[in-house]
Amino acid sequence: MKIGVLYICLGKYDFFWESFYRSAETYFFQDISWTREYFVFTDTSLLYGEETDKHIHRIQQANLGWPDNTMKRFEMFLRIRDRLEEMDYLFFFNANMEFLAPVGEEILPSVGENGLIGALHAWYFDTNRWNYPYERNRLSSAFVPYWRGKYYFQGSLLGGKKSEFLQLCATCNKMVYEDLSNGIIPVWHDESIVNKYFILHPPKVLDSSYNYCEIRNLPIKKIILYKDKMKYFSFAELNRQSYQECHAKKTFWEDLLIKGLNYMVKFWHIINKG
Repeated sequence: MKIGVLYICLGKYDFFWESFYRSAETYFFQDISWTREYFVFTDTSLLYGEETDKHIHRIQQANLGWPDNTMKRFEMFLRIRDRLEEMDYLFFFNANMEFLAPVGEEILPSVGENGLIGALHAWYFDTNRWNYPYERNRLSSAFVPYWRGKYYFQGSLLGGKKSEFLQLCATCNKMVYEDLSNGIIPVWHDESIVNKYFILHPPKVLDSSYNYCEIRNLPIKKIILYKDKMKYFSFAELNRQSYQECHAKKTFWEDLLIKGLNYMVKFWHIINKG
C-alpha cells in the first residue's frame, strides 16, 4: 500500500523539511506493508535526503507569496494528479509539523466518514462553536452561517483515500477561484474553504493530539507537534499578515453577536447551577 505525503515548503519554510522528514521516517506508517512517497513542492534546488531516498520527489514550485502559497495548494496538488492517482492514500501536512509518536492505520477513515480525515484546531479545543472563525461573508463560497458547523478543523493536516482526497482538492480549488473572481479572500484562506467542505462531507475527526500546538498546554497526548512559526521567523520575514490582522476582518456586528451568545451561555449555566 502506498501513502502519498504532500508537503509545501516555499521560501523560508524549507527550514522545517529535515525535522519533518526525519520524524515521519521514524513514526509515520512504519509497518512494512506501507510505502511512503514524499511529494515536496518547493522552490529550493536541493532537499535534505533527496540524493539518497528515491521516495522523495521534489516538485519545482514558484513562490507565489502570501496568501497564494496556502490558498492555491489544491491547484499545486492537482498539477501532479496523474502521479497522485498511483497512491492508495494521500495526506497533506503543514511544513511546521513534526511527529512525536507512532501514527498508522488508526487515522484511516472508516465507512461513513467520506473517505477523509481532518484534525481539530488546537486553538479552538474548548471553544463554543459560534466562536469558530468560519467565513461569515455570505458572498463567499466558504460561507458558514452561525447555526451550522460542529467542528473547526485546522488546514495543517488533511488526508484520506486518494479518490476522495483528489475530489476535495478539485472542489476546493474551484471554490477558491470562485471567490477570487469575485474579489473575495476567505478569512482563513484555504482553511475556511476546507471547513465548508467538511460540513458538507464530514470526515473522520482526529483530535488535537494530531495537531498539537506547541505554545498551548492541552490535557491531551502530543502525537504530532504543530510548531509555532513565530519562534523561528517573524511575520515580516514570512511576508504575511499577523494572526491579529486576519482576525481584524470580523465586523462590529459579528463581534457583538458572538459576545451576546457567550453571555447567554454563561446565564444558562448560572440558572442551572441554582
